Amino acid sequence: MTEETVVDARQTLVRLEASEIPLGTPLEWPIVAADGALLFDAGSIVPDAPAREFMFRHFQPNRAIRQPAPSGPEEDAGKDGPLTLEDIGLTIGARVGLRGTGGTGSAMYASRVIGFSTPRRNGERSLFVTQPLMAGFDPLVLTLGEQVDLVALTGRGVFRFACTVDATCREPFNYAVLSAPGAIRRLRTRKFARMPTRLAAHFAAEREPRSALQLGRVSDISPYGMSLTVANPAAHMGDRLQLAFQFKTDGVDVKIETIAIVRHVGATDPADGSAAYGLEFETLEPSQRIALKSFMAEHS
Repeated sequence: MTEETVVDARQTLVRLEASEIPLGTPLEWPIVAADGALLFDAGSIVPDAPAREFMFRHFQPNRAIRQPAPSGPEEDAGKDGPLTLEDIGLTIGARVGLRGTGGTGSAMYASRVIGFSTPRRNGERSLFVTQPLMAGFDPLVLTLGEQVDLVALTGRGVFRFACTVDATCREPFNYAVLSAPGAIRRLRTRKFARMPTRLAAHFAAEREPRSALQLGRVSDISPYGMSLTVANPAAHMGDRLQLAFQFKTDGVDVKIETIAIVRHVGATDPADGSAAYGLEFETLEPSQRIALKSFMAEHS
């Protein structure tokens, strides 16, 4: 009997058998894990039986069937409240991730708190932040009256909230004045030790073409590195790998592509010949690190 799982309102997963996955030929459809994470995209190739066995050992391969998007607004469940700016513990100099509503999709830019207004009669205070930046992109241009989404990490936890752009200024440098935070949500208590997980990741040697990317399983992760189990370990300590993985935090899909340095190669598993790499992220953009910390806080 075919097993079906609904992972969200837009995607149904149909469990695959090994015999349904061809070897050495381009796939006509993507293969995803039980949580919807991409394992092999349409057009990619599962090279051989050991690669297929690795996939079934570490994941539950499924074929995704897309459903029409729901017509009604999403419910925003699980809100804490009512929290205030003082509850967050945000200080001058703190980094925040900021996402605008204009043509940037789900991209989160890095910004920094540079000040607060004096409290109003109701205790609310405006927020002053630097112009949001992201490596490889132009600075995010904010417009008067635009609503923006922010994620803040403080000693008290990870918080998400919304603000309205009340003013944009260019002297003595580019910065924005945001309204008092509204709809503040505490995601979870701050905790950033390595967290056990089961994510799909794709990797290849630093100078290999993208077509050479292989599938691996992330068994634990931190904002600075991960343990990656691979089917056919060939890298050595000090090697650099192309690394790509994705996750969802607070309803937003985050895709990370970076270079990772192999800091450790674990013992080979006699059962299937796999081994775990201890990887250190060579570079992560501030916004990506914020998103990763948010993901860990949600699941800790």
